[in-house]
Amino acid sequence: MKKVKFLSIILVLVILFAGCKLQDKKTDLNDTKEKPVIRIGMMSSSDVIPYVLINENGLSEKYNFELKLEVFTSAKDRDAALQAGELDGVLTDFIGVCMYQNADFDVKITGITDGDYILMAGKNTGIKDISEIKGRSIAISENTLIDYTLDNILTNNSMQSDDVTKEIVPRIPDRLELLRNDKIDLGLMPEPFATIALNDGAIALGSANEFGLYPAVSAFTKTALDEKQEAIHNLYQAYNEAVDYMNKTDIRKYEETVIKAVGYPEEMIGKIEVKEFRTSVLPTKEEVAAAVAWASERGLCEATLTYDQMTYDVYK
Repeated sequence: MKKVKFLSIILVLVILFAGCKLQDKKTDLNDTKEKPVIRIGMMSSSDVIPYVLINENGLSEKYNFELKLEVFTSAKDRDAALQAGELDGVLTDFIGVCMYQNADFDVKITGITDGDYILMAGKNTGIKDISEIKGRSIAISENTLIDYTLDNILTNNSMQSDDVTKEIVPRIPDRLELLRNDKIDLGLMPEPFATIALNDGAIALGSANEFGLYPAVSAFTKTALDEKQEAIHNLYQAYNEAVDYMNKTDIRKYEETVIKAVGYPEEMIGKIEVKEFRTSVLPTKEEVAAAVAWASERGLCEATLTYDQMTYDVYK
């Protein structure tokens, strides 16, 4: 009888132990469930800051996705990675999306970013005001965001595209060196190149944002939007929370992040300034239509591209 009782106790303990192990396995499965991965390609500029803060501030964990950021040194390499399916989305611009669509590559604008582009005169040009730039030379990349931005700045200042002499120099570092060495009169550059040039004596004449132009956007492939719609929706919630943090927090508390993300030289520590960022929404129909019109005039896309073809609303 004692032997039977002993065996019964052993059996109960085995069942309880097995149950605990099964529960542990269920817990482990829940803990190791893979989060959706969002892969974004970008180039160093100020508009990458909120995305870097998403990871550094733990917002990707909060909103249940994994964010992988890949920095490229050229738009060509970034676009090649996107077309190869190695990226879900990119930080790009209106003109870039027009060209994607023209190539039958379905990429949609999903948000705005706050990168700016500063128009500067070389320190020895004698130019002090934007009204003095007619006939001067400027280094740009042709049929790109920079070209589009320059034309908009000129128009906003009662000038035409051909009122300056455009020298085609594809790489931004090369344009910076030309400006610093008095080989070109003007430059139109994003950060960190603009700050480097200004610290070297260049004269600021105005910026895209000052004239109401925000041509930089975030965009995703339609394939990624179909497969990861919820995760991308959550990404923009995290983005807006990161922007809120930036706008309410002293820059010195996250300056190191800004320096690494944008690519400022280390000697800029203590001198970095970041303007207020906007939370992400879709660009207006007017902004998209203006970009399509400009791009179509240059044969970069069809003039019939619609707002719905160019954008995708992930904020619903």
